[in-house]
Amino acid sequence: MNPLLLPLVAAEAAYVRRTIGKEPRPEGPTTGLVDAPTQDDPDPLRLLVIGDSSASGRGAPTHDLAFAGAMARAIGKRTERPVEWRALGKYGATSERIRHGVLTQVTGEWDLAVLLVGVNDILARRSAEAWTRDLTAIVETLQDHAAHTVVPGIPEFGAFPSLPRTLRRYLAERGKVLDVAARLVCAGRTSVQWVSSADLGPAEPSFFAADGFHASPAGYERWAQAICDHLDL
Repeated sequence: MNPLLLPLVAAEAAYVRRTIGKEPRPEGPTTGLVDAPTQDDPDPLRLLVIGDSSASGRGAPTHDLAFAGAMARAIGKRTERPVEWRALGKYGATSERIRHGVLTQVTGEWDLAVLLVGVNDILARRSAEAWTRDLTAIVETLQDHAAHTVVPGIPEFGAFPSLPRTLRRYLAERGKVLDVAARLVCAGRTSVQWVSSADLGPAEPSFFAADGFHASPAGYERWAQAICDHLDL
């Protein structure tokens, strides 16, 4: 991007940070259980969803209708096992804040951990080096707690209706840079998988909540299913 446009990008990013996130926080518990279609295997698969506002379910009225619940249902349908889930998220969190804050709340053992992070690192204009350092630390810690860790790629910013055009272009370019770094962090780790968000395809208006930035319940269902389709379960 032309460096002369960076002041405009900074101004647009500051405006977006002030105006998005007006959606109410999800109500209800941050844990749940999705029953299996059959009771042949009563042992539940344990799912941890951790990360930023998407992990915290912003844009959905309850966590059951947000990403954690949607992911649990997708996994349960595919594996025909009950799924016990927990959501740990922080609105506006970068990878640094997740590493030093949200991650400290992770305890116990999980079958699958899904890490939703990256959007706020780009909005905060964090470097690829800082992103790589913090993401590596998060992934290594999750490996100690989860049998399998999934790192979805950063969403396609070009589809976000709330973003001004110049900012969208900048964020899309930075997203590709951080995605390359994330793939390198995950590569070679047998229990860690990076999944591209490009597989979601064109985002329809129903994908987004009213703020045009966070996912709606329908968007979370579509996102979770796209990730589940790529998992080795």
